[in-house]
Amino acid sequence: MKHLILIPDGLADWEVEELGNKTPLDYADPENMNYLAKEGICGVAETIPDGFEPGSDIANMTILGVDPRRYYTGRGPIEAMAMGVEGRIFFRCNLVYVEKGVMVDYSGNRIGNEEARRAFEALNKACSYDFVSFHHGVSFRGILSLHSEFDEIPRTYPPHDIMGERFEKYLPANGSLAKLLNELMEWSVEVLAEIESRANMIWPWSGGKRPEFPKFAEKYGLRGAMISEVDLLRGVGKAMDMDVIEVAGATAYMDTNYRGLARATLKALKSHDVVVLHTEGIDEVGHEGEAEKKVEAILMYDEKIVGYLLDRLDLDETKIMLIPDHPTPVKLRTHVAEEVPFVIKDGKRDGVSRFTEKECRKGKLGRVDGLRLMELLMGI
Repeated sequence: MKHLILIPDGLADWEVEELGNKTPLDYADPENMNYLAKEGICGVAETIPDGFEPGSDIANMTILGVDPRRYYTGRGPIEAMAMGVEGRIFFRCNLVYVEKGVMVDYSGNRIGNEEARRAFEALNKACSYDFVSFHHGVSFRGILSLHSEFDEIPRTYPPHDIMGERFEKYLPANGSLAKLLNELMEWSVEVLAEIESRANMIWPWSGGKRPEFPKFAEKYGLRGAMISEVDLLRGVGKAMDMDVIEVAGATAYMDTNYRGLARATLKALKSHDVVVLHTEGIDEVGHEGEAEKKVEAILMYDEKIVGYLLDRLDLDETKIMLIPDHPTPVKLRTHVAEEVPFVIKDGKRDGVSRFTEKECRKGKLGRVDGLRLMELLMGI
C-alpha cells in the first residue's frame, strides 16, 4: 500500500463577507477535494501545539509526527539544512520592502528569483564581517548564517505577521546578537539601494542551531520522499532523512510548475512507500489578502494537482491524506493557530460530502491532535 500526503499550505480560512460569508474553500467548491471527502473519512486537526507561533515549520513538523516541543530549534536552521548551508547559527532572511518605518511587503515587492539572487550576492560582497554570510533560496527567501557562537538568540518576528505595522517595535532586542542583527538590517538598506533592488531591507527571523529530528524510516518503517517548492519543507525532509525531490520551475506561487510537481509525485510513489507533496501558492495569495485570488488559487490546485493525481493513481492501492498545515485568513494576511480540515481516503466513509472547514468538523474522526495524523493514515 502506498501513502500520499497532500499539503496545500494555508488553504484553510475564515468566512469572507465579499464571498457571501463563505470561506474561500467553501466558495470555490473544489470538485476533486470534494470527491476525497465523499470517499474518505474527515476531521479537524490541531497542528500548532500550545505556546508555539502558527508557522509552517511547526505545523508541518506536527503533521509528520515530529513533536516541536522536543525537536524545534527555529525555522532558519531547517531551511539551512535544505540548502546545505554551513554555520553555527542560522536565521531565515527575507528581502522585504519598508517605507517610512512601516513593513509594506514581506516579499520585497514580490521580487523575482534572479533579482533576489543578485541582491544576496551584493550583500555577501559588501559584508565586512568574516563570520557572516548570506545565502539565496527561492525568490525573496534566504538564510543569514553566523559562523560564530553567541550566548543568546534573540526573539524575532516573521515579517508577514507585521504587514502594515511600524517595524521598529519588532526589531531584535537585548544582547550582542540582537545588536548585530539590527546593524546588519540598517546596513542592508544602503547595499540594496546601490543595486536599485525592488527590495530595500533584509529581515532576519526564527534563528537557532541545527536540530536533530527522528529519522522517517526508523520512526515508521517506511521509505519516504518529500516534494516541496520551499526550502523549509525540504529541510524538514532532509532532517528526517527522507529523499528530497526538487522540481524545475517550482516558483512557490500560482505560476508554479503544477504538472512537474504532480508528475514527480507519481514517479516518487513507484519507489517510495510515503510521498509528501507540499505546495505554497495558496498561502502566498492568502498573505496578499485577496479573497477572489485565493479562490482562483484553490481551483488551480484542485485541478492541476488533486485532479491530475486522482486520474492517474491506483486508488485501491493508495491511501491519501489531504490537509492544509494552518489557516491563512485573507482578512488577517497571516497565519493563525486554529484547527484545519483534513480527509483520509483509505476505503472508509463517514457521510461528509464536501471538503470545507465546517463540513469536516462533522466527520467521523472528530478533533485530532496533529501528532496522531501519521498514525491514523498508516493505521498504526
